[in-house]
Amino acid sequence: MLIFDSGIGGISILKNIKKKLPNKNYIYLLDNKEFPYGEKKESFIIKRSIKIINKIINLYPIQIVVIACNTVSTISLHILKKKFNIPIVGVLPSLDQAMKITQNKKVGIIATKATIKSSYVKNIISKYTNHMNIEVIATNELARIAEKKIRKISFSNFELKKIFYPWMILAVQPDTIYLGCTHFSFLKNEIQNIFYKPINFLDSYTNTTKIVKKYFLNIKNSQNIKKNVFLYSKYNKNLDKLLYILKKYKFNDFKKINLN
Repeated sequence: MLIFDSGIGGISILKNIKKKLPNKNYIYLLDNKEFPYGEKKESFIIKRSIKIINKIINLYPIQIVVIACNTVSTISLHILKKKFNIPIVGVLPSLDQAMKITQNKKVGIIATKATIKSSYVKNIISKYTNHMNIEVIATNELARIAEKKIRKISFSNFELKKIFYPWMILAVQPDTIYLGCTHFSFLKNEIQNIFYKPINFLDSYTNTTKIVKKYFLNIKNSQNIKKNVFLYSKYNKNLDKLLYILKKYKFNDFKKINLN
């Protein structure tokens, strides 16, 4: 399977897929040359996604694509499913569970600017505004902070507080926060620490993992990818800080891919 993202946020998806399917091999494509996708135009995201999938299909015998990025999923998943004849799974926001578990009917959704601007998310928010009070934060900076944490680079609480300030000053703060970016799952503890009451955190990876597991349970042929491969689109010194991830997830190959 191919798992791709502009950053390491997709590792949160890989982590959960690996729990359910420990013996499956995978290709992780880190499109760090274009990080973060949340700052890009919709037309660019669609074209880039098509280019990535075409490239990998021509290089590796993949059976399924996992878009480990909310931005790409909300903007281009429906287009990619029509264009390619292999299964493509995304991470799509949903507030169904939030409505069930919120106690004060105040729910926060935080995602990249591109995700919040997408018609998919706008439709979700409009669907639930009559049932609960939805607060929204559009930020690309939180993904950068998550990248720091994953690489074990220090950051301050002030950076987080600056992002969440609009919610921190509310008389009634959200008791449930939907993390609309795969990067954000790495920061649950840090986010909780800046709020004075317990937070229910929700994200998309559970449903995505279920779909991927169901697919592999239903197919009879064995996997064609014989080893785990980590690809990146641009070399920089921060890649060296990911060596522990390569070891943890048993990547056998670590190399650059040309996506021009």
